[in-house]
Amino acid sequence: MTQAEVGSDRPAPPRTRRDRDNIRELLLESAIIEFGEKGFEGASTRSIAERVDAHQPQINYHFATKAELWRAAVDHLFAQLSKALGDLEPGADVAETFANVVRRLVEFSAARPQLHQIMTHESGSPSERLTWLTDTHVRPRYLELRTIWTQLQDAGIAAPIDPSLIHYVLIGAASLPYLNIAEARLLLEADPASAAVIDRHVDGLIATLLPGRTDPIRK
Repeated sequence: MTQAEVGSDRPAPPRTRRDRDNIRELLLESAIIEFGEKGFEGASTRSIAERVDAHQPQINYHFATKAELWRAAVDHLFAQLSKALGDLEPGADVAETFANVVRRLVEFSAARPQLHQIMTHESGSPSERLTWLTDTHVRPRYLELRTIWTQLQDAGIAAPIDPSLIHYVLIGAASLPYLNIAEARLLLEADPASAAVIDRHVDGLIATLLPGRTDPIRK
């Protein structure tokens, strides 16, 4: 019996089922990457389809327009962020809650830099997309963070940073190494997304932002 005949007796490997929901999910993931890399104007729906071995009509079936696909991709990405950050536990220690948010935000930024890439593309000039993005996803988080930061300052734990600006201080500090990852690799001489670097990044942010915290933060 030849090697070919031996091989022919083996069952074929299972194929990933590509049903309608599966294709839609794959297209959203592909769109997140494309919009992150190229922005809305530069992104191509044909390229989005090709990334996942799909076809243009499959995008047209699930999303009537490129703008609808963009919104769905952004919704999908922020849903992933919400899942990563988790729910705030009622009665939880506010400093520990904030520290956990910092850790999860840094970890998410390292794993999904596309969120900040898309924000960078959209935030440079006014547009209907930016207004929708801000009102739907950014403002609620901005207001929640400002409230938590005010509580931390009232408790004498937080650094003297204006609550209206803490959003930019935190997001910028948490995301920049992963937005500028090629530069960060050269300067750090290490992978910025490695567990060791992320730990140092998180520890530094917490020490800077919560100088009044005396109890160790549980990881």
